[in-house]
Amino acid sequence: MRREAAVAGFGFWFLVAAFLALLGGRARAQNPAAAAILPPPPAPAGAASASTAPPASWGQFMGQVVFSDVLIAPASQFPSPTAMTDALRRLKRTTVEGSEGFWRLHMVAFLQGVAQAAGASQSGSYELRATDVTDPKDRREVRRFDVEGLPNQTELPINDLVVTEVMGFERGHRYEMAVVRRADGEAGGKADVCAKGVITLM
Repeated sequence: MRREAAVAGFGFWFLVAAFLALLGGRARAQNPAAAAILPPPPAPAGAASASTAPPASWGQFMGQVVFSDVLIAPASQFPSPTAMTDALRRLKRTTVEGSEGFWRLHMVAFLQGVAQAAGASQSGSYELRATDVTDPKDRREVRRFDVEGLPNQTELPINDLVVTEVMGFERGHRYEMAVVRRADGEAGGKADVCAKGVITLM
């Protein structure tokens, strides 16, 4: 009897020890899972800045006037330079349709050389010069328009510019639109061109 009681008591304590060991194993198994859901360490500052850097394709428009037949939103309205670049590719036109001798133009001039010449003019005043280049051997200036911008800006929007036959514009002709700083023109001689492009009126 005593031997059987001793064996039964030993078996009971063995089961208790096994149960405690099982609980301990489960507790240890839960620790890796808890570590896995912790937030990852913050990315290095260099990596973050690299992902937000303007794309190289942004430079393809520098020195150009991009034309469209619809209003182009200002750069501040786009979530990123990439988004604006994609929109400009879709909206840019080489021809604009007119009606009864009137043409409405929307443009964005991507100005080059602004940093170098910033000290020459702080007014942000520009001049848009329209030249008929239908015959490359007979360039003819048609009209000049005053354009007000901001000092040292690199994108100059020019929206709702209406040109007419009365001003000297003609259907089927090609026109170079060149943006120059007004101070350069007033100084005399050939002005430095900040941006230019060619559009055909249809």
